[in-house]
Amino acid sequence: MNSSKGFWLASVAAVSLIAATGAQAGGFINQSQSTVFNGMGYAGYAAPGTSPSAMFLNPATMTEFRRFTTENNFSGVFPVTKITGTGATGSSTPSGDIGQDALVPASYFIMPLNESLSVGLSINSPFGLTTKPDLPWGGQLNSTTTKARTYTFTPSVAYKLSDSLSLGFGIQAQYFSATFLSDYTVSVPNTAVNNAGVKGDGWGYGVTAGLTWKPMAGTAIGIGYRSRIDQKIEGNYVFSGGSLAAYNNSPISGTLKLPDRLNLSIRQMITPEWDVLGSVEWHNWSRIGTAPLSGPDVPYVSDPSRYPSLGSIKFNYKDAWFFAIGSEYKWSKDLTVRGGVAYELSPVTTEVRTTRLPDNNRLWLSTGASYKLTELFTMNASYSRVMVKDANISIASPAYTGQSKAHVDILSLGLMTRW
Repeated sequence: MNSSKGFWLASVAAVSLIAATGAQAGGFINQSQSTVFNGMGYAGYAAPGTSPSAMFLNPATMTEFRRFTTENNFSGVFPVTKITGTGATGSSTPSGDIGQDALVPASYFIMPLNESLSVGLSINSPFGLTTKPDLPWGGQLNSTTTKARTYTFTPSVAYKLSDSLSLGFGIQAQYFSATFLSDYTVSVPNTAVNNAGVKGDGWGYGVTAGLTWKPMAGTAIGIGYRSRIDQKIEGNYVFSGGSLAAYNNSPISGTLKLPDRLNLSIRQMITPEWDVLGSVEWHNWSRIGTAPLSGPDVPYVSDPSRYPSLGSIKFNYKDAWFFAIGSEYKWSKDLTVRGGVAYELSPVTTEVRTTRLPDNNRLWLSTGASYKLTELFTMNASYSRVMVKDANISIASPAYTGQSKAHVDILSLGLMTRW
């Protein structure tokens, strides 16, 4: 066994052991878009390589594929988030596990039209969140059910200007739905919840763009961009009882300003078998701010004397950053192994942290492999353990003080085909 192969066996085994004993991305970004890159902590995500899923962030990477290529990924996301503390009623009943398991699909299709021009389509869920505490709990005046879902279709085109430079562009069409509920009438925690909140959905549109550059043999650089999307949400209030029940289904509307994201990635060949990858990614969460609601009954329902205020959806996040380093090793002509580490700076601070999304900085430990079954089919598998820093919660109204502890396990399987 050569020295680099021995190094890789030890490295991948160590990462696997740490992960086994040890929300996805910051805010409510759903990072699970690729089985291959999940195995490297999403290092090198926008750089040209062997996985079509790189087109999610950088459509220029499509020029790497000279045959009709597809990739279908299915990620099981298993979050565990538990909140302890004291709420407005004086109750310290814990939340239980508010995290909800999810199966996240992501699909990619690339068709080269000639030696220079390629077209493709990706289907993804780039944002997502579901939290639901056990009832009763001490913070049910702050939150009961929180759901956010997106479905995004991105047709793209890429053009190879030279052997070293490619450009790409795509258009995002995104469906968004959300539900935010809390209890607003209980005097002590109990299961007889009078839900109050909002639900709605809508479509928004944006773009993707990117370039790949190979300045020298063995070095590949990618820059990928997914634009901001202003989601125009139409929906209604939800009141299941109490004094506001007469306003159930009252229409509302608002605009949710989702962030753009910019990724710089590199893939560097160390030996013909071994590549090292890295990424730096910026998420423009500071633009989300507060989303004011409008509708005929908003002034009454959101009057400060009523509880809680339902005139807006408040986020007030800061920008977030994601840093990753990873590696791939071609163990044999059919088997590739990989591993990676990533660290995220969350957009959520103690000043704006809520019981709906008690997010904080997080560390990723990832490992994975690909096996070439035939000339047509390659199977991918990966695992990530995401460890979230304990998060303090301090909410003025309705009052809640406590702490959240969380981690996420992500198990992903994918199949790539080349026709």
